[in-house]
Amino acid sequence: MPLVDFQAQVRGAIIGGERSSLAPAALFGGRDPAKRFEIHRRHYEASLVRALAEKFPALVWLVGSPFVTERACAFVHQFPPRAPCIAEYGEDFPAFLAGQAEAERVPWLRSVGELEWRLGRAALAVEHAPLTLDAVAAVDPAWLADCVLTMQPGRYYLAAPWPVDELVKLFLSDTAPQSYALEAEDIGLEVRGARGSFAMTRLDAGAFAFRKALASHATIGLAAEQALDADPGFDAGRALLQLVAAGLATGIGEPAQGGAS
Repeated sequence: MPLVDFQAQVRGAIIGGERSSLAPAALFGGRDPAKRFEIHRRHYEASLVRALAEKFPALVWLVGSPFVTERACAFVHQFPPRAPCIAEYGEDFPAFLAGQAEAERVPWLRSVGELEWRLGRAALAVEHAPLTLDAVAAVDPAWLADCVLTMQPGRYYLAAPWPVDELVKLFLSDTAPQSYALEAEDIGLEVRGARGSFAMTRLDAGAFAFRKALASHATIGLAAEQALDADPGFDAGRALLQLVAAGLATGIGEPAQGGAS
């Protein structure tokens, strides 16, 4: 059998549980090679389910380990890893959970999971030297609106229809109130982290639109336009100074130079 065909059969048997697809001669040695092969299938499932539970501890805390574990078992077989790094696995899990019929009673489930994913990614980042206000002041004002900022790694922007930061804070503080009423509310969160730590901050509509657009490589002028659409009273100059002073940018590119400083 060609190696590629044999690999496909083994993959199908481990991921999809299609052991019957393996050629009879594929399993040999010992008294029961099929049972030994089953160890590999169980290890595949158990290791990935454990990895998902470790990435989404707040979800486990909020809705219970049985709920998350059962659906994680289905997820790892339907959506196997696409990269060799286990740290990259699980980004689609919150959307998968939210698509389950049982999730209707917890409509905030996906937003909590997406926030957790970003917090975990942010904590792995390593910050770079921040852009200085002097560097911004040195840019020709005529070109400033067409410049693009390079932003710090480990910084994400998440819009959510629920105050999910409050739920995550309850988990982080290990506070379990006897009753808690969560009301729908549109929020914009800035997630920032580095070297094992992270923070999440609510932003007003204008600041959120501005920083999210810049993080998506929009020019300063275009980001300001989007912020003004969200908040007619938005002050672009002040917002830019606040962003740089907070150390969120690492460079500024001028179109005339075609690079970043």
